[in-house]
Amino acid sequence: MTTLTASKATFDSIQVGDELPKLQKTESQVTINNYTALNRPGPPPATVGKNLHTDEEYAKEGIFAGTVNMGVVTCAYMTEALQLAFPMNNVLRSTFAMRALEPFRPGDVVTFSGTVLAKREENGKRLVDVEMRGVNQMGQTIATAKVTVPL
Repeated sequence: MTTLTASKATFDSIQVGDELPKLQKTESQVTINNYTALNRPGPPPATVGKNLHTDEEYAKEGIFAGTVNMGVVTCAYMTEALQLAFPMNNVLRSTFAMRALEPFRPGDVVTFSGTVLAKREENGKRLVDVEMRGVNQMGQTIATAKVTVPL
């Protein structure tokens, strides 16, 4: 079993069972707030104080009993981990299906990793199937993803 690197990943060099490099991310209320601010077009809406992800008082009453990162951020972290193993252009053309399993809360440290499940040729395309996971500091899997990377 080999750990993949983006600079050396080719269809021929990849083997089933190869591991992606691990990527560790620490979430905080600041990073959650910053993502929200960066991805809100125009001025903040009047309901900015009632955001499940960022408003700490409002979120206490919500489904997660506190603020959490947005699932799209978890996908971005997984994409960043893929870019350590595969060339960015190939990652950007991948198919990606993520499933959130546990909240990713402020203070959590999550390690993202992945394993090559299969490699195949289909309709003249060389494809690598990867299973990814994010595991927090308590050993809980917070998210999994199935990814197909074209090489």
